[in-house]
Amino acid sequence: LKTLTVIRNTCELVKQTKGIDVPIDSLPLDDAKTYDLLNKANTIGIFQLESGGMRDLCRKFKIGSVEHITALVALYRPGPMDLIPDFIKRRHGEVKIEYAHPLLEQISKETYGVLIYQEQVMQATQLLAGFTLGGADLLRRAMGKKKVEEMAKQRDAFVKGCHKANNIPAAKANEIFDLLEKFAGYGFNKSHAAAYAIVAYQTAYLKANYPVEFLSAMMTNDMGDTAKLTILIGESRVFNVEVLAPDINQSGVHFSPAKSGDKEVIRFGLAAIRGIGEGAVENILAARANGKFNSLAELCERVDGRTITRKSLEALIKSGACDCFGETRATMFGKIDRVLARAASIIHDRQRGQNTLFGMLEEKAEAKPEPEKQLPEWPQHELLAYEKELLGFYVTGHPMTPMVPMIEKFATHKTNHLAELPDKSMIRIGGLVGAVQKGISKKSNKPYLIATLEDLDGSVQILCASDTYEKFADLFVPNAALLVTGEINKSEDKPKIFPQEIMLLEDAPLAFTKQVHLRLQTAHVEPKDMEWILELVKQHPGKCPLFLCMRQPGGQLVFIETHERYRVKPSMKLQQAVDEKFGEDTYYAKVDNTLPERAARKWEKKSNFNSNGGGE
Repeated sequence: LKTLTVIRNTCELVKQTKGIDVPIDSLPLDDAKTYDLLNKANTIGIFQLESGGMRDLCRKFKIGSVEHITALVALYRPGPMDLIPDFIKRRHGEVKIEYAHPLLEQISKETYGVLIYQEQVMQATQLLAGFTLGGADLLRRAMGKKKVEEMAKQRDAFVKGCHKANNIPAAKANEIFDLLEKFAGYGFNKSHAAAYAIVAYQTAYLKANYPVEFLSAMMTNDMGDTAKLTILIGESRVFNVEVLAPDINQSGVHFSPAKSGDKEVIRFGLAAIRGIGEGAVENILAARANGKFNSLAELCERVDGRTITRKSLEALIKSGACDCFGETRATMFGKIDRVLARAASIIHDRQRGQNTLFGMLEEKAEAKPEPEKQLPEWPQHELLAYEKELLGFYVTGHPMTPMVPMIEKFATHKTNHLAELPDKSMIRIGGLVGAVQKGISKKSNKPYLIATLEDLDGSVQILCASDTYEKFADLFVPNAALLVTGEINKSEDKPKIFPQEIMLLEDAPLAFTKQVHLRLQTAHVEPKDMEWILELVKQHPGKCPLFLCMRQPGGQLVFIETHERYRVKPSMKLQQAVDEKFGEDTYYAKVDNTLPERAARKWEKKSNFNSNGGGE
């Protein structure tokens, strides 16, 4: 039902923004954009196909028809999932397709010789042994329930039927029966899978052809779930669609398509701001129908006083929805009480039908308002914290932005690439600590920790138990920047990391830098510059060898290894000082970013952790 709502809302948005009636129930089933999207695994929001495992399967299988989607929906379940590797090889011609009997080809050709539907088992029984469809369904059910006596009777009837209908020898008939029995245990109802596949295709078609409208509808549907909203906003970046901050004069109730110059964007919905209900937004929009708001005071005076409370006004200001008034958020926040009190007085007088001489003089004075003294804006980290709290994502920047160069240097992967990697891969990833959950294992009675690590592209869960908990638990403080080396676990839909080594991101240069090079042009370096370098080196003593890389006027390079007394401690502070003095790329860190071997630790096959805190 949720998906059908998204489909309906997307079609309505396409009609509003582009004037196109999408023929959702009669779409062309050969749309190249749709299959390209599926085969690139851009399936966040696509019905039945958005889990990590399904995305990996779409990428490997190379979908070319709705029948392919139908088959994948039927196969991606416990049991038939074991058939997937062989199914992919058959699809790509890596394994020869053979049929136990020629008559089975017409039944299973579309599924590369693999019987994955209940209907195929029934058709095979009917075609090979002459069973009625009713009899075939009884056989299928008996196979599914594995009743020994019933199965013996059905086998006898099948073998006799095969001989009578197609002169198939008893030995071959028994072999086919065993095959059918194997697949009957896996079989999925094809009509069910096909219905799912059509809805999956519809959502993929809308996302591929109308990404702004589709993502707007998806965000609206999940606007109460910050975690899902964050994923969808990250997905919008994949499609080069910007999500603009809420705006009291531009935003609607929900997420909506908008224009920024010639570019299509998504405008954040006012009702998606935490602390602002849909009823309040409806009242704001009703007042805005008479013209845009020009100031915070005017907003409070024109909207019903029961709608604009102190709490809702705080949320609007902190989220950036009132930035259009041209004042700092700190200034607007500082005058909330005064503005609300004055608005309440004006609304009260208006309701009593009074317009005093004093009130008229006030209105005259307001025609030319004196500019108010602006308070300095809140610090960047405070602005970002409020945006994250109220919107679920950062608008005016990202606290990780200054750390990007270091993460690019020392991390091996980003969170949005983890689903593509093989299970048990070793990786190193950097990010900020989000939610941290601690508990006591029911199995071992020892503490464990589940933390979210966020980078610019998404997030991943880190699971610490036993020795890793003892070594690293103290590092997991919200908003701490960490570098985590560990093993990917893909036993569930979303990849998780079992860490081997964790450190503060600021310590990465010290841990991984093997040499520091200062790249200098001899033609531009004077004695006083060398004296400056000497003093700087003395301020950052350490154990890392320092090399002066001198480029001669003719282009030759001379490497000078300094005395061990001038070894340095690599750090961002050292790099910034050098780059500010001589320009970017003067400082070069030679990094040994080798990943460790997989740990010899034995993890349980079934994860002993879950997101609800039921750690085993």
